[in-house]
Amino acid sequence: MRFFSHSSFSSNSHLFCFSHQAYTLPDKYFINCGSDSNATVAGRIFISYTNSGSYSSPGQSSSLKATNASTDTSPLYQTARIFKDPSSYELNISENGTYVLRLHFQAFPSPVNLSDALFNVMTSNFLLLSNFRVPNSSNSPLIKEFLLTINVRKFKIHFTPSQETSLAFVNAMEVFLAPESFIPSNASHVTPAGSNGTYNGLLSHLVLYPVHRINVGGPTITPEDDTLWRNWIPDDAFLYYQGVAGNSASYDIVNYQAGGATEYTAPDLVYRTSKYFSQDFYTITWRFAVSKNARHFVRVHFCDIISSSFNVLRFNLYICSSFSQTTVGLNELNGFYFAVPFYYDFVVDSDSSGFMNISIGPRENSWNKTAYLNGLEIMELMGWDAPMQSEQNRKRLFVIVGSVVGGHPLML
Repeated sequence: MRFFSHSSFSSNSHLFCFSHQAYTLPDKYFINCGSDSNATVAGRIFISYTNSGSYSSPGQSSSLKATNASTDTSPLYQTARIFKDPSSYELNISENGTYVLRLHFQAFPSPVNLSDALFNVMTSNFLLLSNFRVPNSSNSPLIKEFLLTINVRKFKIHFTPSQETSLAFVNAMEVFLAPESFIPSNASHVTPAGSNGTYNGLLSHLVLYPVHRINVGGPTITPEDDTLWRNWIPDDAFLYYQGVAGNSASYDIVNYQAGGATEYTAPDLVYRTSKYFSQDFYTITWRFAVSKNARHFVRVHFCDIISSSFNVLRFNLYICSSFSQTTVGLNELNGFYFAVPFYYDFVVDSDSSGFMNISIGPRENSWNKTAYLNGLEIMELMGWDAPMQSEQNRKRLFVIVGSVVGGHPLML
């Protein structure tokens, strides 16, 4: 049975896919940096600082405990490791590939004012956080996520306090291998002037920093409900015009097919909800704040949970005002399946406005004017030097400012 709930409110692109080789969720590294006890959070065991010999932190560091921590507070955010000198974690890496790095921060109440800490975080090749300060918040942790290639046996993460404060800290850390082909080596390149062929060498000398991860038409998704422990937030706040689209939800099984998305591309909950509309001469537009004149990796998620017959929905996807393409779903290519998830990947250069528009709309010659979108991810390419960036920005690379919405950790 197919169930829907509704409420008001020619392409040079590539349809990218995962290799369907077996992937086992990793058990390392998950580190409870400031604690002498292990902590189980969302199915992961965060090992205490003292229980693993696989990493080290030279330099002067110490453990700090929160004062009067609430019983509802995750154990990850009841302690922190603080550094008063340049220090680093050294992790033993057994397999080359794309890795997910997450750094957890919360400036909890303690004898040391963690919100005063000002510091840099870097790896051997990349400055990840520059002049970074964690806002003072007793309830909302801040998670910084990065995707990068690791091809060394000893991977180091450096924490360097500024001369101004002589203090850096981290609450918890994740470093784990992503599924094979999680990020493609190339993607269609979109510039403010339009299509620019194919961008090659993604992640070869770059780091991806998630800026927006959106569950279109659905609710917040927390790490407990995501296959790779990601956070997704609803799309409504990003709609350019409210009230032009409806929400659709399905309770059917998502039909993963060879050549399309896998359960690790995005969780089922992303593919089981969507924004849609069925009117001619209309588009749905989402508007996202991004860095000016920067380069971004954009992944657009689709799954037709609306159709009641096969091979009928083809519509246009627009990026900014310079690029469009027609979507072709895997149910159309393979036939005989409903709810087949797929996605498109792009590298998109932002302009000087500081915003990126993503739109969907009907094809002019299509009898069915329905269009839909299930999910969206925008990640900034770090290490790429935009030609119009200022000299100061070129030297500092990036200043990352984090924010939190509704008490949930958010990556910005």
